[in-house]
Amino acid sequence: MKSHRNIGRTDRRIRFPFSFLILVLGLWLFNGASGDPLGLSISIFSGIIMITALAAYCPGLHLLRLHSFSEEELKIYGHPYHSKRQVLEA
Repeated sequence: MKSHRNIGRTDRRIRFPFSFLILVLGLWLFNGASGDPLGLSISIFSGIIMITALAAYCPGLHLLRLHSFSEEELKIYGHPYHSKRQVLEA
């Protein structure tokens, strides 16, 4: 089965704590918990980043045909945008 991942381990390890920090800032520093539109927007943005980290898939990277896999991860999961046939022919 083809993997639909395009975010590597290092990227996920950076995204998740970063998104948690942005969530805290959005809810408390920008008063998102009180219903402030700016705070809510920041919190929703951080939630999207957190979901992409948990799912190991980012639609934005997919549209740009990019990935953040290391060489080791490419061996494990394969290239996210090439079929096995394309890789063998190259």
